[in-house]
Amino acid sequence: MKIAHINWIALPTSGGDAVHIDALVAELRRLGATTEVLAGTRSAADARYVEALALASPPRDEQRALNELVAAAEGFDVVQIHNPQFHRPAMIKRLVDRLLDQPRPPKVIHNMHAMSDDEEGWDVLRHRGLPIIAHSSYIADEVRRRIPRAEVHELFLSLTLTRREYAFPPGSGALILQPTRLSKWKGSAISLQAVLDLLDAGREDFTFYHAGSEQLIWPTGLDEALLARAAPWQRRGRIHFIHYSVEQSWDAIQQADFVLHPTSDSGSHGEPFSLTTAQAIMLGKPVIATDSGNLPILLGGYGPKQIIPTKNVDALRDAIALWLDRGVPAPTEADRALGESLRQRFLRSARDHISLYERLQGSRAPEGPQRTS
Repeated sequence: MKIAHINWIALPTSGGDAVHIDALVAELRRLGATTEVLAGTRSAADARYVEALALASPPRDEQRALNELVAAAEGFDVVQIHNPQFHRPAMIKRLVDRLLDQPRPPKVIHNMHAMSDDEEGWDVLRHRGLPIIAHSSYIADEVRRRIPRAEVHELFLSLTLTRREYAFPPGSGALILQPTRLSKWKGSAISLQAVLDLLDAGREDFTFYHAGSEQLIWPTGLDEALLARAAPWQRRGRIHFIHYSVEQSWDAIQQADFVLHPTSDSGSHGEPFSLTTAQAIMLGKPVIATDSGNLPILLGGYGPKQIIPTKNVDALRDAIALWLDRGVPAPTEADRALGESLRQRFLRSARDHISLYERLQGSRAPEGPQRTS
């Protein structure tokens, strides 16, 4: 089977979709599939650059760029378009039409990694009634609400379980880690304000580390005044902006006393899944997260957590102080069982994707239950 993945970015450009695709492609190849990623990242480690998908600037000649993208996708059995709802919707519709109108069309699948209220994006997802992959019930349920007749398939994300060592910059006290991309939407402004309040009040029994500081495309959206307020504490080694690879993320989270995931939006703009929170659960690490999107669902059966309101600096500051004062809760056997269940689902992800591809092509009957509508 030959599968093409079309996405706007690829590693090393950071993003959960790029992390998922990289791991999925590696495992699909190990299972014998022929797979290629077509993306708009020139420096990608394992993707073919296609101008039509470049986010930094629109193609100089969109028709020529579209022709090149269609040509690159020819000969594949399955073409999986990731996050078609976010960028250049008219071009994506034309791409779908061109692919489906070929003499031997591939099976084209949309893959939603996040949501938007932009109706033009939802219109792309409705176009020609293609099947849609969603990676959480939070997204799948919203798709079913907005597109009642949609064929929705819930499949778990892929994530490399390969680990490499990571060494934190020197710090002291409790190691608090925010393992998300440094950005306003991920709640970075909220967490910075919360830890700065604690540090300014004389509390220095912790060091705060924020990952994902190397932005290749998206600006952080953080206010310059907030960064200026953080600068003295950076010089004193109490706040660090860091960056590590996906493989190193396991070791980084393992070393943390607890992790923060304060995504600052809700509704259809909430956290779509959170790979790093899943990693924290698998590693038995306490988590402070906002009630955003899939986060409370993912953490629903997990003991060592605090769920706080979104965009609430006081609530996050108090939650951090509580664990600094009382110590962090230890995971139970039930928590470890939940972590193992997540690990097994990551291990099955590529096989579940292949099973879906084969079912959509009508090559054989489904294996096991699949939530589909």
